[in-house]
Amino acid sequence: MSLKEKLTSRLAIKIYIVLSSLFILAFILDAWVMPAIVHSRGEITIPDVTEMEIDAAMARLQGMELRPQILETAPHPTIPPGHVAYQNPVAGSIVREGRNVYLTVSGGEERIAMPNLRGRSLRDARITLEQMDLQLGMITYEASELPAETVVGQNIAAGKRIPRKSTVEITVSGGSDIEVEVPYVLGLPLDDAQQKLLESGLRVGNITYQENSNWNPSTVLGQDPTAGNPAAPNTPVNLTVTR
Repeated sequence: MSLKEKLTSRLAIKIYIVLSSLFILAFILDAWVMPAIVHSRGEITIPDVTEMEIDAAMARLQGMELRPQILETAPHPTIPPGHVAYQNPVAGSIVREGRNVYLTVSGGEERIAMPNLRGRSLRDARITLEQMDLQLGMITYEASELPAETVVGQNIAAGKRIPRKSTVEITVSGGSDIEVEVPYVLGLPLDDAQQKLLESGLRVGNITYQENSNWNPSTVLGQDPTAGNPAAPNTPVNLTVTR
């Protein structure tokens, strides 16, 4: 065997010995050392830190030998900004000391920019509000040179950031002769009937209550004026409602 072959053989043996040693060490660490370290840590019941201010929540978790981590900030409809909205693991989970606890911080109620409805048709304005998860409230008609059913005003300025489900009131051109058609509200719950009248530019007038076991309470049994009649904007519609 040449000198070169002898050196190559010895190098291969050394590499084999080093690799074998590393494999054995890794096996020992994985099978005995790491489990021993993990199980030597005490068990902790994760507390509920949701709705707590983020600094207070982190201090509480750190005081229990846990490791709080802020995961993200996300909108929440009820929890104030800067407070914990969600946590993972959830409250009541049993974990070892040193466990990461991931926190999602509330950014407050989600808000959207109010659209500009001026110049749009009433139908277009209604569709736009529905698509943006906003509600159409009272419609007021006024004389205008713009075509009838064109939006000429809105109670919330365009661009203002508002919560979803907000109610938007608009003013609509009635042209030269302003009249609206009374909608059919019989059989509707009182709240739905009121909303339908507002959307038509009318309002609820006198409410008369009547006993009737065939209908759920607060169901509209009668209306005056009746559906289909023309009426001036903001005309009161009297309702008969079950008690």
